[in-house]
Amino acid sequence: MIRKITGFVALSVILQADPYILGQGVYIDKMLTVGGYFSTEFESKESQETFRIDDVAIMAYGELNPTFSYLAELEAIGFYSKNFSTGNESGSQKFHVERFYGDMWLMDAFNIRFGKQITPIGYWNTEPINVLRDTTSNPLYSKLLFPKFLTGIDINGYILQTEGMHYHLFGQKNQDLDEEYINIPNEHFFGLSIENEFSSEWNGGGSVGEYITLTDQRTRFAQANVKYDDTQWQILAEGMITDSKYSNQESAHAVSGYVQGMYRYTLKHAFVGRYEYFNDHYSKYEDTIGTFGYSYRPLYPVSLKGEYQWHSLSDENRFLFSFSVLF
Repeated sequence: MIRKITGFVALSVILQADPYILGQGVYIDKMLTVGGYFSTEFESKESQETFRIDDVAIMAYGELNPTFSYLAELEAIGFYSKNFSTGNESGSQKFHVERFYGDMWLMDAFNIRFGKQITPIGYWNTEPINVLRDTTSNPLYSKLLFPKFLTGIDINGYILQTEGMHYHLFGQKNQDLDEEYINIPNEHFFGLSIENEFSSEWNGGGSVGEYITLTDQRTRFAQANVKYDDTQWQILAEGMITDSKYSNQESAHAVSGYVQGMYRYTLKHAFVGRYEYFNDHYSKYEDTIGTFGYSYRPLYPVSLKGEYQWHSLSDENRFLFSFSVLF
């Protein structure tokens, strides 16, 4: 059976001190485990071909006592890039704070996470590490419609002690911990998300919220997601609609979503297909994207992926290949 891992933190529950196991970090003691990951990417479009060392990250996490744990992650994105069409090379080796938070585990119904953390919305956004995803590319929905991170507080737990229904009540009323490393800088971000496990194969949920950008764009959103997974087949669907008011007093809405199917041919081989739609009425940007890809994992923490994307904006069609490793 293929292990379902929703994030790097989940790996800490199966850490072993010795010997080192790829993907589980270097265990020093229960207060400190050090790990990391990197990913490379090759992109081929009609106009250019580019190789990138896209992500290089270092992570540390541990348990300070039975009720308090932490995670710190520094990442350099766009570490190195070479455009084979022009010969130009570029990149930034500056590491940014991607995550830095503490967890207070109090009870099943009420726990607190504070600091810079992943916004707990849907499936795609809550899995930030390339090697654990099933495609190299990310749906536009997950990049353009809401802040991927928040620097604030997330109160979470199970509703009415029902283990199948989990909630997140989150908020931020301050600057981001690292404003150079967030897709939508803001000082106001509040939301509620709920996810319910209907059975061993089905779960789903949704979220609502509001954020105000540093340019005074106020956006309210509603989101829904559903997943089916029987270990051989997996189907994901997520969608969001937003309503925004801009500093020039104009109002507009955006809508986006995707449906993705994956067939695990064997433990190591999988085929993936995704259809997505994005339409922002304010920027007049509309695109429909079809993606077909293949994923090979010789080991779970090592991933080789290839895919082709068809865009309704034809000059955006591209091949993508990636190699990524979790240490």
